Amino acid sequence: MTSTYRVQLTPDFGFAQAASLVGYLRDLGVGHLYLSPILQACPESQHGYDVTDHGRVREEFGGEEGVRALAAKGMPLICDIVPNHMTVPVPESDNAQLWAALRDGPGSPASRWFDFRWPVTLPLLGDDADGALRVDDGVDGRVLRYHDHAFPIRPGTEHLPLPELLEAQHYRLAHWRESPGYRRFFDVSSLMGLRVEDPEVFEATHAVTFRLIEEGVIHGLRVDHPDGLADPRRYLRRLRPHVPGPLWVEKILIDGERLPADWPCDGTTGYDALNMITRLFVDPAGRDALIETFGRHTGVRDDYETVRHDAKKHVIDLFFGERSTG
Repeated sequence: MTSTYRVQLTPDFGFAQAASLVGYLRDLGVGHLYLSPILQACPESQHGYDVTDHGRVREEFGGEEGVRALAAKGMPLICDIVPNHMTVPVPESDNAQLWAALRDGPGSPASRWFDFRWPVTLPLLGDDADGALRVDDGVDGRVLRYHDHAFPIRPGTEHLPLPELLEAQHYRLAHWRESPGYRRFFDVSSLMGLRVEDPEVFEATHAVTFRLIEEGVIHGLRVDHPDGLADPRRYLRRLRPHVPGPLWVEKILIDGERLPADWPCDGTTGYDALNMITRLFVDPAGRDALIETFGRHTGVRDDYETVRHDAKKHVIDLFFGERSTG
């Protein structure tokens, strides 16, 4: 492998537009085209990490036909995958597993995809909740709507008055500042964690990707934030046999940290290298002046380790407490 070139796909720049660059990139000496996430995400998403359906190539980019046409240009593709989360709120016709879990409750087979505390608290309401919540017709029956968000209604409760209907659901709509009733990605309440440690969930969320690898459409993978998984090592051991080509992980290494030697992958995506390169442009002679300026403007005069400890504790208390602004 010589080099990779990352392309950020968007609804306005899909597989066809990326294909038009292949000749130019080849002339530059690029060996592999590295794509941002290609699975179905929120329709207007500009980044693709808010996945709604791990079983479908994103329609806005051109779908499977489009990615196959891109691969046919002859430049091997590296794809970014997002195994650790999917988006919340619930797009009515896109996120089938979350929709089924919230509609049918703990007994739903789909509930095993997520780490829930029932009834599931969904923090997204503003101060206008009393006037903006309504029951309306949806794709497959009655739904609960809040502005452009839709939520399933528990079977048998469709015709209850709104206050009673809200109390009868397997979920609870809450103010956006409340902590969610599910495991999320970092402090981002709109990204719900997935239980890919469950073999059934693993297979379902990776089936399309594995098929495209087997068919030679995708050559390698970059795994988004494996530290967000319950067991990154076990996940990579399960993933590696399906990826004969390069496999990188987005592992952010700090200080003297090293990538675990028993993680079966080909290395990180390079944040550690970039950090070292950045230091070449920072003059260490300016350290004391910067610290003095920082202290003068913030009032913080403790040593760096104390500041770092207190800052981390503040973030934990602020974003991961019982009441959160995340």
